[in-house]
Amino acid sequence: MGITKIRNMENSICILDIETTGFEPGEAEIIELFILKIVNEEIIDEFYSLFKPTISIKNSQIHGITDEKVKNSPSIEDKSSDILGFIEKSILLGHNIDNFDLKFLRYFLKEELPNRTIDTLNISRSKLGNKVKNHKLITLAEYFNVVSPTHTARDDVMTTFEVYKKLSSIQ
Repeated sequence: MGITKIRNMENSICILDIETTGFEPGEAEIIELFILKIVNEEIIDEFYSLFKPTISIKNSQIHGITDEKVKNSPSIEDKSSDILGFIEKSILLGHNIDNFDLKFLRYFLKEELPNRTIDTLNISRSKLGNKVKNHKLITLAEYFNVVSPTHTARDDVMTTFEVYKKLSSIQ
């Protein structure tokens, strides 16, 4: 029974974060993606890749990703089937996932992504309201005293996971 439950990906949550060259898909591209697959709050798998964009990276000061760093990386199109296979029917969770990450993923994966989503930004607004000055991930990390995000996909996913657990424990 235990093995069957773990393998049922409809019970899994994929926490994800992307780093991009800007704010609008088409004008900007995904250059980093990290996905952490969770079942029953236990990490069971992860997916990570840098991607080489078709344009030069002009915002390296935000995430530390340079053209040099991605010069031998695949395009996101080359990895799209791997990404889609990894997330399968999982619930997708992220901070501002509904308005940012999914917009980019749908555009570049050329898929609608029917997965259910959980957006920690919306949960924070609902559960914390004006108890915090804003609902940015860094503000929530400080509020809950968890590791701060760094604008790298991996670190931001780990922070989002911790913030999600804290938000979930609020009645």
